[in-house]
Amino acid sequence: MIGRRNKRQPAFDDETFLMFLTRHDTYLYKMSYLYLKNDQDALENVQEVAYRAWKHRHTLLDATIAKTWLTRIAINCALDMLKKTQGIRVDYATAATDVAEPVIFEERLVNDLYLQELLEVLTVAERTILFLRYYEDYTLQHVADLLQIPVSTVKSTLYRAIQKVQAKQVKGGGAK
Repeated sequence: MIGRRNKRQPAFDDETFLMFLTRHDTYLYKMSYLYLKNDQDALENVQEVAYRAWKHRHTLLDATIAKTWLTRIAINCALDMLKKTQGIRVDYATAATDVAEPVIFEERLVNDLYLQELLEVLTVAERTILFLRYYEDYTLQHVADLLQIPVSTVKSTLYRAIQKVQAKQVKGGGAK
């Protein structure tokens, strides 16, 4: 029949899918680092996400949910890696060295360490929701859909996370 397809077509062709992956590599790294807290593990996780996404790209039928689909793969890969390593390894040393602007690099490093120290009081679920809501600017409904939990759970977890961070900050939970 004209106008009807027997099969549903994937959302992207191969070249467009590669561009999509490349455009979101920094996002995938940040999401991976949020879970794994280690540069090398996060980079390895991004590679695994790219592999799994490429392998299953034909299952993505709607381009409007592509980033959500990719985020879900990143979370699952990170959780798989955490299960394999039996816990979270913390590595505060950064591989980046910026010789041209040492003052800015040191300032950024201090701020990053301060933020990491503040976020240490949070569980992985709390950090994930905080990251998706405030860093990625997702709506509460989108976060709930992405994590497959009720919106009320997202709200209560977010409120609890904010309270923990504020309490740590008031106690002097890190020197700026």
